[in-house]
Amino acid sequence: MGHVGTAVTNNLLRNGFTISAVTDIKTELCKGYPESIKVVSTPREVAAVSDVIVTGLPKPPHVKQVFEGPDGLLAGMGPGKVWIDHSTTDHEQNKVFSAELIKQGGELLECPITGGLEALKKGQMAVWVGGNKEAYLDVKPVLDASYNSIMYTGGLGTAMIPKVLSNMLCGLQVCAMAEAMLIAKRSGIDVVDFWHAIRMSAGNSFLWETCGPNVFRGEYHDSFPIDLMCKDNQLGYEMARNAKVPLEVFGLMQQVYNRALYSLGPEVGCYAPPKLYENELNESLQAPGFENWKYTVENVDGALHVRHQGIDLEKKD
Repeated sequence: MGHVGTAVTNNLLRNGFTISAVTDIKTELCKGYPESIKVVSTPREVAAVSDVIVTGLPKPPHVKQVFEGPDGLLAGMGPGKVWIDHSTTDHEQNKVFSAELIKQGGELLECPITGGLEALKKGQMAVWVGGNKEAYLDVKPVLDASYNSIMYTGGLGTAMIPKVLSNMLCGLQVCAMAEAMLIAKRSGIDVVDFWHAIRMSAGNSFLWETCGPNVFRGEYHDSFPIDLMCKDNQLGYEMARNAKVPLEVFGLMQQVYNRALYSLGPEVGCYAPPKLYENELNESLQAPGFENWKYTVENVDGALHVRHQGIDLEKKD
């Protein structure tokens, strides 16, 4: 019932689904829902009273902790039950979990997500799905409640590949954006004007559209801590090692992120490399006019497009 769990729960309620039970180690996160929803103390209890179980957890050890043991999710599973896990986690670990679930007649669908928390709250995020296709088709209406773009990637393990590599591509762009913005500012260009200039160019991207305003506000995407981004980078490193692909450019990005983690701490947002460079160069990239900025996401020809709200998009001479 963290950021993902809360958003998904609200989306399901808004779309008429019955939520049987919720749980979290932080019990205060389970408050504020209809009395018909049981607040229970273990994953086993959630699984026992539910047809479909949805989780969103920070790291592979947390997923393992939720799954195993006498009070774990596996202990409450049975025939026909489907576990939708939105965690970005170890797909090799998922294969072990799936084998155990199948023995009890259950299924695991790995469903990592992308697009940002604000988009998820509005049911506009994208999700990849890996696992048994029949199970996916059975629970697709549950996914439709929170995602406007759903892609079935194949068997278990396949969905985590685009998720992790997508995050790493974002990390590359964050590092490049930090350098580009500081070059522009030190060369005499207003950083907001520069942001708009790149938006109208071939250098634009989803990341540029959403990271820039976060940096201008001094938030650095604080809803997704850098500790989790570094976890994803390491998952990508392991994928590259197993695939025997050199990780030269991604590897440099990974080290920049590790340096930001060690310098700024694990709770700073995942767009922290600009902050690292700001501190080292004694330059600020914060700018006014983005206090009320929000964005929505639209699926246009299968791609995510950002629609800004709360800022002036008209460039004035």
